[in-house]
Amino acid sequence: MPSQHPLELPEILSHIASYVHKRSRPACARVSKGWYQAFIPHIWKDINLPVQRLEAMRRYSHHVKKLYVGVKNPMLDPPQCPNLQSLTLYEYSRSTEFVLSHLHITHLWLAQGQLLRDLWTILPQLHSLRDLGLTSTIVSEQETDTFWQVCARLERLRVWHVSIPHQGQLSSMAFPGLKNLAVGFPKELPAILEFMSRCPNLAVLRWTARPYRQDSYDLIERIAARTWPHLHSVSFDRIKIPEEDLIRIMNSLQRVTCLEANCLSVIPPDTMDLLRPHFASLTNLRMNPYAVPSASPIAQEILSSCALLESFSFGHIDATVIAEGKPWVCTRLTYLSMDFQFDPLTISEIQPLVFEQIARLYRLDHLWLCYSYDKPPFQTTVDLRLENGLDKLSTLRSLRGITFRGSIQKWARRRSNGCWSTGRPWRRSMGSVTGWIL
Repeated sequence: MPSQHPLELPEILSHIASYVHKRSRPACARVSKGWYQAFIPHIWKDINLPVQRLEAMRRYSHHVKKLYVGVKNPMLDPPQCPNLQSLTLYEYSRSTEFVLSHLHITHLWLAQGQLLRDLWTILPQLHSLRDLGLTSTIVSEQETDTFWQVCARLERLRVWHVSIPHQGQLSSMAFPGLKNLAVGFPKELPAILEFMSRCPNLAVLRWTARPYRQDSYDLIERIAARTWPHLHSVSFDRIKIPEEDLIRIMNSLQRVTCLEANCLSVIPPDTMDLLRPHFASLTNLRMNPYAVPSASPIAQEILSSCALLESFSFGHIDATVIAEGKPWVCTRLTYLSMDFQFDPLTISEIQPLVFEQIARLYRLDHLWLCYSYDKPPFQTTVDLRLENGLDKLSTLRSLRGITFRGSIQKWARRRSNGCWSTGRPWRRSMGSVTGWIL
C-alpha cells in the first residue's frame, strides 16, 4: 500500500493553514477536497459580518471563533456560534440578545456609545470573560459596582472615551488577575488611577491622551516609582514625554518587551545604554524622533541586534548608515516604518542596498515609507522604481502592502516614471501599494 504524502494528512494541512495569510486561504481551499476541509475552519474562524455573508455563515457557524458585527440593521439575525470566543459589537441594536445567547465568550468589545442598560445585567453572567473592551461608554453611578465586579475577573481591559465615576466598591477591591490595560483619553482620571493602583500584577500598559495633559505626567511618576514591578510593556501615544522622564521610565523597568513613545523631540543620550540589556527580549519598539543626526546609528544597531523584534517604527533615518551597516537579524519583523532620507546624488546607489536589508525580513507584512517636509539642506525620500532596487522586495512573499507618502510633485514624478505600469506583476504577487498625497 503506497504511503500517504505528508501534504495529504489533515493535521499537516491544518497546521499549514494556520500560517497562511487570511487573504490567501480561499484560494488554497479551492485546490482539492482535502485542502477545502483543512482550510475552511481557518477561513471562517475570524469573520467581519456583512449582510450578504449571513446565509453562508449559518452553514459554517460552528467554525466561527471571532466575530465582528458592525451594522445597524435590526433585522440582522446572526446564527448562534457554539465555539465563539471573541465578539465585537458596534452599534448593533440587538446586542443584548446576541450576547445572552453566547455567555461562554472570553473576549468582548462593545463600541456603541452609551452601553445598553440590559447589558449591564448580562455582563456579570459572562463567567468565562477575560478580555473586555469599552468605547465611548458612560458608566453611571448605579452601574459602577457592576463594572468593578466584572473587572475583578478580567486579564485584559481596554477603555476608550469611557467615563467612570469615582464611587462604589473600588476602595475595598483588588484586581490581581488584570495584566493588560489600555486606556484612551480618560475622562475620570482619579477613578482610573485608583483602579490602576489596585492592579499589582499589571504587565502591559497602553496610555493614549491629549498632549500636555497633567494626567499623563501623574502616570509617569507612578511608573518611575515602580508601582507595578511586573510591568514590561509600555506604550504612550500622542504624549510628548520629556527626555528625563523617558530615562526614568526605562530605569524603572526590569525587563522591556515593548516601548512606544511616538512624540519624542530628541532621543536622550543614555537611551541606548539603558536599552541594550533588553535587546534579547525586545519585540516592539516605536520611537519617532524628529530630525536627529544621532538617530540613524541607533536604529541600525537595534535592527542588527534585536532578533525577536516584530514591530519597529522610527523617525528620520540616514539611508547611507543603513546601507553600510551590519545585516539585520530581526527576521521576525512584520511591520516596519521608517523615514529614509537619501542624498539626491547617490540615491540610485544607496537605495538598492537599503532594499537588500529589507529583503531579509521574510515575514514582513507591511512596509511604511514615511516622508516629512524636510528642512534645508534638501534630502529626498525613497523613489519607488524598479531601476532603483524595487524588484529586490519581490522575494518578500508575505508582504501585503507598501504605504508611502510624499508631496504632489513627487507623486507626479513617480507616475511619470512608470512606477505603476512596471509594478503590476509585482503588485499582483505581493499585494497593494498605497500612496498618500500631502
